[in-house]
Amino acid sequence: MTINDISSSFDLAPKQQECIKNLFEQVKTRFPEIEFLGLERNPEDKEHIWITVLAPMSEEREIQLSRYAAGLAADILVEFDIMLSIMPESPELQPA
Repeated sequence: MTINDISSSFDLAPKQQECIKNLFEQVKTRFPEIEFLGLERNPEDKEHIWITVLAPMSEEREIQLSRYAAGLAADILVEFDIMLSIMPESPELQPA
């Protein structure tokens, strides 16, 4: 799945799709090593969408990524009332 395939995998409104793509692309611009893995819904809050990414980086850089992404996601929440989070996953935890 690529970031451009998200509409087929989830029942998303066009504005949600746009915000997901924009958030991922903004984060990828600053952290080019990340790769899109997929989308998940927060099991405790179905309105909250997790954008899972493969993040082959140091723990310190992953913290920087999370802080940067959280700031952008907060702006999206305030402006569009859409809850998104970038969820980095370490390559070591990926199934072979």
